[in-house]
Amino acid sequence: MNLRLRITKKETNHYNTRTKIKHLFAVIDLDRSKLYPQNFVSVLPRNIKAIVKPANAFEGLFGNESLEMANQLLKKALRSRPDSETTQAIRERLDLLNPQLNNKTKCQNCGKSIRQSKQRFRPYKFCYICHSKGF
Repeated sequence: MNLRLRITKKETNHYNTRTKIKHLFAVIDLDRSKLYPQNFVSVLPRNIKAIVKPANAFEGLFGNESLEMANQLLKKALRSRPDSETTQAIRERLDLLNPQLNNKTKCQNCGKSIRQSKQRFRPYKFCYICHSKGF
């Protein structure tokens, strides 16, 4: 399979005041055909989760290698695109695929990392296991 990314810009008007540009990422296979509609494989998702049940068609096709395949396709597209708006959109998509480590703290008792919720006013001090033990 000779996979590539096809990135298209879509402009939408917001309340007749501003134009918003949206980038659409499609995964295509050049071995099938050279024309776009015939060589379409799937849409590149924003989030790829490591769960058993695939959440979208891209995860269903590539399985456990979907995160590595998405990173590889985006990095290959980043090297071949000279347009600054497109490279910025590719970099944003790469940042979305990388794991988020900035909202984690460590448990005061056992030292495991805890994911902080944005909805809570006070940060967590203990993990769920230590909290259920009564520390």
